[in-house]
Amino acid sequence: MATATGFGRYAGYGVGDFGLNIYWNALSLVLMFWYAEVVGLSPAVAGGIYFVGMAWDAVTDAVVASLAARTRSRFGTYRPHILFGGVALGASFCALFWIPPLEGLALIAALTLAHILFRTAYTIVAVPYSALASRLSYDSVERTTFSGVRMFFAFAGLLTVSGLWFPLVRTFGGGDDTDALGFQLAALIGAVIATAALTLCFAGTRERPPPGQDTDYPPPSLWRFIPAIRNNHALAILLGMIFLQSGAVASLLIPLSFFIEVNAPVFARKEVVMTAYASATLVSIPVWTLFIRRFGKKAGWILACGLAILCGLDLAISGARVISGVPLQIIGYGAAFGAFGVLVWSFVPDTVEYGQWKTGERNEGAVFGSVLLVQKLAGGLMGLFVGFMLSEVGYDIDAVTQSEATAEGIRFHIFLVPSLLLALSTLLILRLPLNRRLHARIVGQIGGQE
Repeated sequence: MATATGFGRYAGYGVGDFGLNIYWNALSLVLMFWYAEVVGLSPAVAGGIYFVGMAWDAVTDAVVASLAARTRSRFGTYRPHILFGGVALGASFCALFWIPPLEGLALIAALTLAHILFRTAYTIVAVPYSALASRLSYDSVERTTFSGVRMFFAFAGLLTVSGLWFPLVRTFGGGDDTDALGFQLAALIGAVIATAALTLCFAGTRERPPPGQDTDYPPPSLWRFIPAIRNNHALAILLGMIFLQSGAVASLLIPLSFFIEVNAPVFARKEVVMTAYASATLVSIPVWTLFIRRFGKKAGWILACGLAILCGLDLAISGARVISGVPLQIIGYGAAFGAFGVLVWSFVPDTVEYGQWKTGERNEGAVFGSVLLVQKLAGGLMGLFVGFMLSEVGYDIDAVTQSEATAEGIRFHIFLVPSLLLALSTLLILRLPLNRRLHARIVGQIGGQE
């Protein structure tokens, strides 16, 4: 078994997720607001574009996962995609925040195409980055540490977006939260930082050959993608959990800007509330990492779901408990959701060896591609749902202030949807067959140690 050789080994991998999460959280926190408040689209149309982009992203995951797993180069299997795809990803991100000189359906089509191009570039980088985790270590406990450090960097990316995006928009936009040029320059700065982070990730990581298998063994083809998932019982259950958990997080983050907007007389500015959420998430990462290493991944999942559900219930019953303009329940959500980054990306590599143990084939592409697929599908469906929800509760993009009924409708959504999805995910984790002792035995067997 590999052991850590210092924090640099973990940070070399984790810094890549800092870059990817600048992109991911800009889309989660800002894109729907950009479409509705800056471009001027209706919330339902904005949600439709968001869904189409995410659905395309999900569809391409299988293709990219299969192609990436078949890569052979002097840089390794997955690392070249991180390096060479990073520049294209940054350019497509900038294009996402450009308003073409079009109107009506032509404008909607152009914005949808820009979203699809970005999602394609994102997949080309994100799928290999995630799969790289399965080649860094084969110890379940050490993977928890890798995942914890990775999530620390990931939520640092969230903190960067939440704390700096709207101040940058106002700086370049003459103090206006909805200035188009301000959004474009904020996107450019974000792309430069993210590209640099991905380059550092490439330089700071090394791939190890998988256990019990010749490194020249050809990975399964795209056509065996679905059977590889179907025959991996642990992965199938985990995908259901991740779909529900990803939908829960998206159901909070996508409408968060609108929730802050409708409560503007009471809440602080967007970046203050978002930074409080991100800070709570970031601070919770080391705590969750230690807890999960000590008590196990299943206990961590159940506890995190319980804490988030309690925050939602308090928001529903008591309303927003505001201190210095920040609703405390949003901070609570952040602290609870910090667990899932650590949990998901320490669970997922373990299912690679589980599938290899059950079927005799190692299919990293199918595992990581399917995980990203369900994450994006959940996020896309939630974006579509939020768009229709905003229209249903009467959110008016032209109104100076929103009605009380609109504010209550958004608050009810933020309570109900995350709580329901997380409660369902706790039922699934009780059926997950993996634990650290079984995984250690699996790795020993497929590596020929017993």
